Amino acid sequence: MQKLVSNLTVLLMSQILTGCELAATGQESAARIPVHSDESLTELRQTAQQLFGGREITVGANAFSSSNQLLIQRVAIRSPDGMMIDTRVDEPPFILELFIREGGCYLKNKSSGEALRLYQAECKAM
Repeated sequence: MQKLVSNLTVLLMSQILTGCELAATGQESAARIPVHSDESLTELRQTAQQLFGGREITVGANAFSSSNQLLIQRVAIRSPDGMMIDTRVDEPPFILELFIREGGCYLKNKSSGEALRLYQAECKAM
């Protein structure tokens, strides 16, 4: 009986440890970047462009300072007098999400799920 209890205890402990390990390795936590350095802002812009298919996009200096999501939308083309020339929007907004996983800071394309690591940014969990 004592051997059975011992074996069950070992089995139970190994299951608990395996469950903790699985939960810790895949866990994502929403993040923000309170302050950008020049290097982190450059890296963020380059990574966002890479996730956006290489297209040129504008990312502001306060991106991800208060939210873990960034919405990128096509800019309407205007004439020199300010009138809109091209008002069509033929694609949905592009959403980027910032998160922390396994101690690293990642930027993810919400629609495709593709995520790239940021090495220069100092992300803080929200």
